[in-house]
Amino acid sequence: MPHFPLFSRCRLSGMRSLRALLSAVFLCGALLAVLPPATARAEETYRVGLRTLGFWLPDDGVRLDVNVWYPTNWTPRELRFPPWRVEAARNSDAVAGRFPLIVLSHPSAGTRFSYHDTAAWLAEHGFVVAAPTHARDCMRNMEQLHTWQQFAGRLKDAGALIDQLLRHEKLGKSIDPQRIGFLGFGAGGTTGLLLGGALPDCKRLDAHCAAASPQDPYCNSWARRQLVKLCNKLPLTVSPADTRIKVVAAVNPTHLMLFDAGLRWFHPRLLLVSAAQDGDTDSRLTEELARRMGQRARFLKLPDADGGALLAPCPPSLAEELPELCLSVTPQERLRQQELLRQELLAFFLHWLGSSENIPVIPAPPDLTPKPEPAPAAAAPTAKETGKARRKRR
Repeated sequence: MPHFPLFSRCRLSGMRSLRALLSAVFLCGALLAVLPPATARAEETYRVGLRTLGFWLPDDGVRLDVNVWYPTNWTPRELRFPPWRVEAARNSDAVAGRFPLIVLSHPSAGTRFSYHDTAAWLAEHGFVVAAPTHARDCMRNMEQLHTWQQFAGRLKDAGALIDQLLRHEKLGKSIDPQRIGFLGFGAGGTTGLLLGGALPDCKRLDAHCAAASPQDPYCNSWARRQLVKLCNKLPLTVSPADTRIKVVAAVNPTHLMLFDAGLRWFHPRLLLVSAAQDGDTDSRLTEELARRMGQRARFLKLPDADGGALLAPCPPSLAEELPELCLSVTPQERLRQQELLRQELLAFFLHWLGSSENIPVIPAPPDLTPKPEPAPAAAAPTAKETGKARRKRR
C-alpha cells in the first residue's frame, strides 16, 4: 500500500485537548492536499479489478475493445463474457496511488481474453494491464496477415489506447505515465519492437527463404505475395516509436527476418522469450535475435513450452474448435510453463518499472523524412559556347 512517512507526525492519540485534536486533523488534511499522488510500489499483492472499455478510432472507423485489469481492495467474483469466465471485481475502485501500465498485445490468432490469467496475475502484483482486441488482426479476422497494414493497425491501437487510458476519468488516476511497458505475443511482440523504434527492412528476406524449410510460414507462395506488399511500404518515412514505452517483453515475435540494421534505433529495455517446443521459425529466430542483441536484451528460453501452453485455459467450446492450440499441453504442464514465464515477466517489469528510481530514458526517434534529391550539376560549357562568350567580350 502507498506509504506517507509524513503522516506519522499526525498521530491523534495522547492529545490533551479538543483544540489540539482539531489542529492535528487540520494538519493531516493540509498534508493530504499538498502531497502529489503516491507512486505505488508494484511488488505488493492486491485483489484484481476489471473494467471493459470500448471506443472508436475516428480515422479508421475501427472499434477497439479492451480489458483493463488493475489492483483493487474489492472482493472478486466470477464474471461471464461468453465463452470466457474470469475472476475479478468489475468496475471496482482502484487502490489509491499510481501504478505502472502494461499494454498486452495478443498474437494474430488471439483476442483480449487470450492471456486474461496472466493479465490478472500482473494486476495482482501491482500493475495496470490493458489488453485490447486488435480488430484488424485477431482470431476472427486475419485478412491483413503478412502486410504492413497488419502492424500499422496494431501501432495505432496501442497509441490510441495509451491516450485513452491516461485521459480516463478513473483509470487515468491509477496510472503513472512515466512507467509504461509493453508485453506482446507473436505479432504483438513484433508490434513491441516497432513501438520501441526498430525499423524493418526486407534485405534478408530472400536469403531467409532460400535457406528455409518447406514448412516455413513466410516462404510459401501466398505469404511471399503478401510480404511483397509489405516490402513495398518500406523504408518507413516516419518512425513507429512511442517514447512513452520504456520496456518491451516480446514472446515469440513474428517476422524477425525483417529486422537487422534498423534494430539500432530500438531503445527500450527488452525481454525476449522463446517457446521452443513450437520448433517453428519464430522461436528459432527469437533465439537468433537474442544472440544478436547480446547485452541489450534479457532472454528466456522455455524448452518445454509451445504457444498454446502460454494461453489462458480455453473454454470448452473454443477447445472443440481449436484443439491443436487449446489442448497442446496438459493442464499441469500449462501451469508450470506459465509460472516460469510470469516470474520472469515480474522480475523484468519490477526491475525497470517497479518504482520511479530506475526508469529507462528513451531518446527521441530519428527523423526519417526523405532528403530531397540534390539538383543536377550544371553541364560544363562546350568549346563552341566558350568561343562565343570570348567574342562577345571583345
